[in-house]
Amino acid sequence: MCRCRVLSIFAFATFFFAAVTAQAAQPPTPIQLAELTPSDPAPNDWFGYSVAASGNTIVVGAFDLNTEQYGSVYVYVKPSTGWANMTQVAKLTSSDNGQGFGTSVAISGNTIVVGAANISNFARPASSPGAVYVFVEPSGGWKDMTETAKLTASDGKPGDALGNSVAISKNIIAAGAFFASDQSGNSFAGKAYVFVKPATGWAGNLTQTAELTATDSQLLNYMGASIGVSGNTVVAGSYGHNNFAGVAYVFVAPSSGWTNMTETAELTASNGKASADFGFSTAIEPETIVVGAVNALGGKGAAYVFAKPSSGWTSTTQTAELHAANATSGDSFGQSAAISGNTVIIGAPSANAGGHSLQGAAYLFQRPPGGWANPAHGSELVSSDGESNDGFGLSVGISGSTFVVGAIRGVTPGVAYVFGP
Repeated sequence: MCRCRVLSIFAFATFFFAAVTAQAAQPPTPIQLAELTPSDPAPNDWFGYSVAASGNTIVVGAFDLNTEQYGSVYVYVKPSTGWANMTQVAKLTSSDNGQGFGTSVAISGNTIVVGAANISNFARPASSPGAVYVFVEPSGGWKDMTETAKLTASDGKPGDALGNSVAISKNIIAAGAFFASDQSGNSFAGKAYVFVKPATGWAGNLTQTAELTATDSQLLNYMGASIGVSGNTVVAGSYGHNNFAGVAYVFVAPSSGWTNMTETAELTASNGKASADFGFSTAIEPETIVVGAVNALGGKGAAYVFAKPSSGWTSTTQTAELHAANATSGDSFGQSAAISGNTVIIGAPSANAGGHSLQGAAYLFQRPPGGWANPAHGSELVSSDGESNDGFGLSVGISGSTFVVGAIRGVTPGVAYVFGP
C-alpha cells in the first residue's frame, strides 16, 4: 500500500525563504500576518491537512484519515483591513457524507474543489472509489453550504482513492486516483481524470471528460498521487514508479480538446535514485512545473523545477534543483509544493525548527532574472508559536505575495498560517 503517502502524513514543518542566485535581488521577506482556525476545533481534526489560496480567499481542509470518516473544509476571506487572526466565513460539507472529504482542496476564483478520497484507514476499508466536490460561490458571498456538483469516475472502483489530489484552472478540474488499477491489472498503478466545466456550469452529478493514463504504467506506480493543472496542461506525480525513484507525467490537451490519452512527456530527476519519491508533490504554472521528491538526496528531500522548452513539453530532466541549506535526513522537504508567477514554496513538515523536533518548515524560492537555476538560500521563517510535532508545511498554498501554510499539530487542533509582505 501507499507507504510514503500514509507514513509521511505523520511528518511535520518550518518556513524557509530561499532567495535566488547571488546576482538576483532578494524579494521582501514575508512576515506572519495571521493564524486561521476553525470555530469548532476538535482534537485529531488535522485542520491544515490541505490548503489552497486564490486572490483574497484561502481554503483549509480538516481531515484525519486515521480517526475520521468525514472531514470539513473552511473558507476564509481577507478582511478590508487585511489578514488577521480569524475563524472561517463559511464551512463546506458534502451532502452525502463523502468519506475522506477534505483530503485535498483547490481554488480558482469563485470555485472551490474538494477531494474525498475515501482511503482505507486503520479500522475501515474503502467502500467507494472516492469523489470530488465542487462549490461555486453564491452571489452573496461564501456561506455554509454543500456542493454545487459532484464529480466521479465512470470506471471507478472501491479503493481507487479518486480525489486524493485535486487541481483547478479556470474551467478545468483535474483529480488523481492513485490507488486505481490500470488496464493490465496492475494494482495501485493510478490514473488521473479531467473534468471540463459544462456550458450550464458546475451542477449535478458529472463524470470525467477525459481519463489520463501512463504508457509505462506498473504495479505501485501511484500515478495521480499529486496533480496540477494550468490551461491545457496537466501534470501528475507518480512517486512509486521504477522502485519509487518516481516520475511526473505531463499531458497536453489536443487542439480539439481533452480526450482519453497517455502522456505527452515524462519529467525525471537527473540524479534520481530508487526510493527518492519524486512526484510526491507537484505544482504548475503555464511555463513552469515543480516536482517534490521527499526522500531525495539521502533522505533530505529536494524539489525540481522544469522550465517549458520553447518547442513544448518533452521528456526531460530538471532546469533547477531546490533544497534547504540546513536540511537533514527525514525533513520531508518536497512533501508539498505550490507556485505562483516566479515564486515557489516548498513544505518540509518533518524539519526541526525553533529548537523543536518535527516543528516543520516551508521554503520560499524566487526565480532569478536570468531564469531558474540552482539558487542560493535566503531567510528562514517559522511560525510565531511553533511547537514540536506541529507539522508546519504539511500543506502549502500561494497566491501572489500571500502564502498559507498548514500545521496539523498532531493530536491538538491545527492552524493555518498566513504570510505576506
